[in-house]
Amino acid sequence: MTEKAASYQTEELRIRREIFQGDSLSSRWFCLAVNILSKILNRSAYGYSINDITKLSHLFYMDDLKLYARGRKQLEGELELVRKFSEDIGMSFGLQKCAVIEVKRGKMVEGGNIRISDGREIAELSFGERYKYLGIQQTYEIKQRENKEGAKNELMRRVRTQLSAKNKIEALNIWAIPSFTYTAGVLTWSKTDLQQMDRGIRTTLTEHGMLHPNSATERLYLPRKQGGRGLTSIEQACLQEETHLRAYFRGAHLPVHRWVATQRDIHILDREEGAGEPETENRIERLELSWQAKAPHGRFYASLHQPEVDLAQSNTYLTLGYLYPQTEGTLFAIQDQVVPTRNYSKYIMKLPVENTKCRLCSIAEETVQHISSACSAIAATKYLARHNNMGKVVHQLLGLQFQLLPHFTPHHLYSPQTLMENENFKLYWDMTVITDIGMEHNRPDVVVWNKMEKTVVILDFAVPLDCNLKKSYGEKINKYEALSRQMRDMWKLNRVDIKPLIISTNGLVHKNTVKHLRELKLPEGTITWMQKAVILGTVNIIRQVIYPH
Repeated sequence: MTEKAASYQTEELRIRREIFQGDSLSSRWFCLAVNILSKILNRSAYGYSINDITKLSHLFYMDDLKLYARGRKQLEGELELVRKFSEDIGMSFGLQKCAVIEVKRGKMVEGGNIRISDGREIAELSFGERYKYLGIQQTYEIKQRENKEGAKNELMRRVRTQLSAKNKIEALNIWAIPSFTYTAGVLTWSKTDLQQMDRGIRTTLTEHGMLHPNSATERLYLPRKQGGRGLTSIEQACLQEETHLRAYFRGAHLPVHRWVATQRDIHILDREEGAGEPETENRIERLELSWQAKAPHGRFYASLHQPEVDLAQSNTYLTLGYLYPQTEGTLFAIQDQVVPTRNYSKYIMKLPVENTKCRLCSIAEETVQHISSACSAIAATKYLARHNNMGKVVHQLLGLQFQLLPHFTPHHLYSPQTLMENENFKLYWDMTVITDIGMEHNRPDVVVWNKMEKTVVILDFAVPLDCNLKKSYGEKINKYEALSRQMRDMWKLNRVDIKPLIISTNGLVHKNTVKHLRELKLPEGTITWMQKAVILGTVNIIRQVIYPH
């Protein structure tokens, strides 16, 4: 038997005033409450007549109210309506934040303070002072020069934030740039002004090491999933904002809105017909075409869109945004081939460089590709360390999966054992496989031996140049084909698979690398750690060679 729920009735609850600040529903309740005041003012005989049919009595946005009247008597009447309404709903009438401006024949005149019926006064705004309405400094007009300078200064102040690469761009898009685009359609920004602000942001990013001055500008504004950095263009954002304002006024039905829509001298409506709302897809396509057409920047675009490249996985470092801003900026300079190698300095920058041979091996031309992957002087050291760091990720995760390791160790601290074994699995690391017939290539990076299923997987890692992904994959298969046959015949195995795992020097991921990692049942984040090891390795190599000090 269940106990009957107790019930009780309270006394009548009287809601006297106030709503909760920060509550999502509170702003709607507030608008519902004060919307009546707007209707009262519209129904009154007060207001400033724009023309024979259009009258403006007030502007209202949340709790910011601006009253318009033909004279002081009318303004006193409007203030009395506001005062009485505020008392009725229990809202404070904060006169300390109010001011009066009197304009005659287009000029401010002194009319003195204005007194309301309860004896309090509203101070007159003195000459030289301004008030802020919806974030714009005003007097009897909008001061274009002062407001534009203030908007520029506030934007550049917000640009200087210290965050990771992706968070830095998101902070600019969410926190900095909207403070500027808020003024679009209100302040008169020319195309030159907006392009100058975009250049100012790029200059600031360059000063903080986030952007090489010769990198492809288009990539800065492309989405991260498409190989860009996802920054919002001020020019584009302001154009969109003005277009939305234009559409709003043209679609609104109130007389004052229709009057605004007819004024051809107003900035937001004074655009060339046909400008229209920019289409995001077309803009992105134009940026990609411009990037593709550039030399040498377009070479990485071509590499990124090779048939064997997994585009989504190759851009993981961008979409996850784990790199430092300076590291991401350096990587983009490497990908765009604008690193000041000897070859680049002489033939692109036209600097007086006498010797263009590699400063390390003195054999080949010193290009970014040569330093990244083809210099014999650092093949056994820096290239090998980068290769092994990528392999350590896979080796440790396999060891954890097969319960050959007790716990996870950060990859940069992990030291693989040559042989790990239990009753079900054996795991080799850089170990020679002995066969009856001597093999030229018998030392793969990792060998996974499944004792229960009598299968073996040969894993070999490679970090080739972007253009050699396909070639490198085929070479790895051919390299261990004979070894796989010998192993299958010697140990009577059911199957021996060769799975090359390849990520290019610039982080491009071969489609089969993604496929093989899934076949090995490794975690989804495996590719992220492997790519990070390669990218950091490449960036460190370039920095140590080109910027040794």
